[in-house]
Amino acid sequence: MNILGIKKDIEKSFRRQSVLTIVAVGGAFLFALVVSLWALSFAEKQRQKIYVLDQGKSLLLALQTDAILSKDVEIRDHVTRFHELMFTLSPQKQTIQENLDRAFNLADRSAFDYSQDLAEKGYYSRIVSANISQQMMVDSVKIVSSSYPWQVRTYARQYVVRESKVSLYSFVSTCQVIEGRRSDANPHGLLIERFKVISNDLIETRKR
Repeated sequence: MNILGIKKDIEKSFRRQSVLTIVAVGGAFLFALVVSLWALSFAEKQRQKIYVLDQGKSLLLALQTDAILSKDVEIRDHVTRFHELMFTLSPQKQTIQENLDRAFNLADRSAFDYSQDLAEKGYYSRIVSANISQQMMVDSVKIVSSSYPWQVRTYARQYVVRESKVSLYSFVSTCQVIEGRRSDANPHGLLIERFKVISNDLIETRKR
């Protein structure tokens, strides 16, 4: 083989090696790009995960694409659970205190002060002595999420069951909600402040 033929073979081999190198580098770059995009997508999905209580018994994982909507879900669940614990009562002193203690983990001292005022007026003593059961059913939780702390108004129905009759009350309360720290006792990491009952009006009473 002459020198010219050898030179051509070398040039072909060099071009072939160059193409293979470019393909390998391009493939590696493309793979790295795909992995990076997948990691970013996964991280964003993880960031959007929130936890919602299922009737206060277990944690359910909820996914929302909108961060504001996600926070509204948590606030509503937090406020609803607080009202259920504070106002769904049975005529057992220990059970009442257990519910109140759990509610206090979700709020600041304003909730404790409210319950103390009721206690001083004999509210809980009458529930026990008269064998009264009380159930709170939250209808809606309205949130002003455009400003912080979040302002919240809760609308609910309260059923008071006595031995001979059942009374239905229309209940409205206000509070503000701030960020706190998540814990077993407070899974949403929110805190209710300035809790206040606006109205608790009798709607009807019927015999059992």
